[in-house]
Amino acid sequence: MRSFFAPALASFLILLLSSLPLEAAVDYQELQEEPLETAIRKLASPGGIDWDREEMLTGGAPDLIKDMKWPLSSCRLSRGFKRGAHTGLDLLSPKGTPIYAVLDGVVEIVSDGGPGFRGYGKVILINHGGKLWTLYSHNTTNNVKVGQRVKQGEMIATVGMTGRATANHLHFEVRNAKGTPLDPLKYLPENIAVSKR
Repeated sequence: MRSFFAPALASFLILLLSSLPLEAAVDYQELQEEPLETAIRKLASPGGIDWDREEMLTGGAPDLIKDMKWPLSSCRLSRGFKRGAHTGLDLLSPKGTPIYAVLDGVVEIVSDGGPGFRGYGKVILINHGGKLWTLYSHNTTNNVKVGQRVKQGEMIATVGMTGRATANHLHFEVRNAKGTPLDPLKYLPENIAVSKR
């Protein structure tokens, strides 16, 4: 009796084990990452697709950003964008240099640096179709009014050093519909006389 059951039991065990799925390899890197980092790493690896980490985190930028123009005709880049630390570009230019709207839009805020804009000095905020907002600050003059429709390339202000500024410059920010700051240098065209420090 024993000799009959042993081969049958062995065959049954082999069949049972071969039908069970193999245990997936442990992803040790995942154990040390935040869930978002793991998701980005896994999304970025298959199929050779180029995923932009910044856009995955921020929700990205709307298509209209590809048509954005520079807010100054020439300038020197004093300080660049750094997520969490500096949410825009500081563009050095002489006092009184015209500042231009980078896209068509509606002026949403014109401020002399009051509540919400401490340190920014004179500020203009333009809404571009509810998809993108641009901010221009430290202005000497603001030449637009709240509710005014502006066209791309229209002069809206002049460069200055109002607020907490140590030199004449434009602090320029771009934010998406989530309010997340985006790096303007990723989207601005390269055909301007911009020199780096």
